[in-house]
Amino acid sequence: MALTTVNHRLHRLADQEALRAILNAVERQRLLLAAVQARLAPPLDQHCRYADLDNGRLTLVTDSPVWAARLRFLAPELLTGLHETHGVIKECRVRVQPTSLPTRAPTQAHRAIAMPPAAARLLLAAAEAQAGTELGLALRRLAEAGIKAGGGREGPDDR
Repeated sequence: MALTTVNHRLHRLADQEALRAILNAVERQRLLLAAVQARLAPPLDQHCRYADLDNGRLTLVTDSPVWAARLRFLAPELLTGLHETHGVIKECRVRVQPTSLPTRAPTQAHRAIAMPPAAARLLLAAAEAQAGTELGLALRRLAEAGIKAGGGREGPDDR
């Protein structure tokens, strides 16, 4: 369903008082965000994602701490510019809401463990002492990963 069709249907339903109030609030927030973004230079304008004005408190939401710092720096100038159209604004809060969660780089996800063969043997001995337990299984997996990463070779000091 196209967005214009959804908007048309929403406006037809706006005869209901509650829905009309919600649509008016959304429109006010959209206009406020547009006014804020118009006063910001690119690319900062695209990183200001949300604006709300409640009891003289302007709340802005951005997608990273870097852009939040820039918005805080520009807040006094922004409040002065918005005074003409939105009245007295006492304070400006800036919040950060990332658009996605950070992910680990694939190279760091499963890095091989560099382990001397003597350490791997000690882990295997500890795993045998804890045989049949979750700790024993974990120690065995760790020792086997160390042996695999080391290529199974022993140096003269490892014997």
